[in-house]
Amino acid sequence: MYNFVELITKYLGKQKETIKQYQFMLKPCLMLAAVYTLALSALLRANYSYRDDLNRVISGRKGWDDYGRYLSNFLSTIIHADHYLTDVSPLPQLIAVLFVAMSGIIIWYSVSEKQKFSVWDLAALVPLGISPYFLACISFKYDSPYMALSILVSVIPILFLKCGTKRYLCAIIIGILMMCATYQASSGIFPMLVILMCMKFWNQKENIKMILKFVGKSAVGYFTGLIIFKIFLMPPSTREYVSNSLPPLKELIPETITHLIHYFSLIKDGFKKEWLILILCMAVAFIFVMVRDSKRNKFATACLSVVVLGAMLLFSFGMYPVLAKPLFHARAMYGFGVFITLLGISLATSKKIYCAKLVCVALSWCFFVFSFTYGNALQIQEDYAQFRVKEVLDDLNDVDIMISNNDHGAIKIQFSGAIGYAPAIRNIPKDAKILKQLIPSQTSRFRYNELYKFFYYYKLKNVHRNLPQDSGVDFETYNLPVIKDTMFHTIRGKDNCILIDLK
Repeated sequence: MYNFVELITKYLGKQKETIKQYQFMLKPCLMLAAVYTLALSALLRANYSYRDDLNRVISGRKGWDDYGRYLSNFLSTIIHADHYLTDVSPLPQLIAVLFVAMSGIIIWYSVSEKQKFSVWDLAALVPLGISPYFLACISFKYDSPYMALSILVSVIPILFLKCGTKRYLCAIIIGILMMCATYQASSGIFPMLVILMCMKFWNQKENIKMILKFVGKSAVGYFTGLIIFKIFLMPPSTREYVSNSLPPLKELIPETITHLIHYFSLIKDGFKKEWLILILCMAVAFIFVMVRDSKRNKFATACLSVVVLGAMLLFSFGMYPVLAKPLFHARAMYGFGVFITLLGISLATSKKIYCAKLVCVALSWCFFVFSFTYGNALQIQEDYAQFRVKEVLDDLNDVDIMISNNDHGAIKIQFSGAIGYAPAIRNIPKDAKILKQLIPSQTSRFRYNELYKFFYYYKLKNVHRNLPQDSGVDFETYNLPVIKDTMFHTIRGKDNCILIDLK
């Protein structure tokens, strides 16, 4: 009994020492979380139900196990304090902010091994939590904490690097499994961090064997975690817009290249030119700093720096490019923001080179300002969409088919046309297309939430949702007579069929 108590005491003593070792991270983490929260204040105030949020608000369902996100399902019960998920926003988003802030501090410490946090470091970490693509993740009232957690569990394993091979491997495997069970778009974050760490070791003139051993251990742990998840935990894909399988072996490389080109084209089309120029300047400064601070051959270091940049950039999209059908939504591309953060931290923690540090500050300021633009745009779009829904509902009240006793059974309603974006969003400059990538598409009918609210939230009596893709019947081919025509929509109908053509 005495030996057992002694063992527990020693274990608790070690944990106490570990806590003290990382205690310096607390203040920087809170500072970073405060900056993120301020930047996201407009988004939180908008209270926007992003994509399928409204479905969960009304139904209280989870549904993440479709993608193998079992940890998201489990943790949602804790965060919402119930199996039925009520709307508790902005609590999930604030938790997400804390997770991202913790991730940023771990990245900062891993790359720099500093214990004093500077303004330059803070500026370099800003893109991690409010880069345009991660704004799509934080917009989710329900999904956001698990998306953010996937980043955190991807970077935590690097803290175990000096704890021995077994612990390091176990930390990687557990971290990768947790990442896959929360949000798989983070699958490229750990490889990016490992690649940057290798560059750091090279510059410090560490033993080549040690670097290769580090890469080997990291790769073994990473792929072991992915394989375990793929074989034992990943369910078969049931969704049409993304797959979890690879294309045929002969098509793997060409398909991957095609997908990568599409990802880069989305960034090129979405990001403002000023942002792209600043990122390019950061990349050039990164190569300069690596060469300047290297203890090895300068030419070899310059070549290696270019390779490292390219490798990190390719991994920024995770495993998606190699899938038969990747996810090209903005929420799947936040790894690019992690790539920018890694560049920024490498520059911010370097001596002198204040011009490059000012570039990091400039880009962070751009993202900081854009986060307010985005949050306010969500509010504007929500108001406009609700106005259009109300117009349809008010006009349906005057339609005889709706108010008379219908002898033809339940009324079936379909939508055609589109409401488009609110005028304020339509009028944004053409070089700010990123806003339209982030805000759910308005190019076809109502978006998912408006349709869901129309048919289920308002409890229309004796009305059935009738989508052409579900029923196989398109009312546009029926040539229905016009019942009511307004400046916002045209209502056509006969018997129990109604087609609402949005303008």
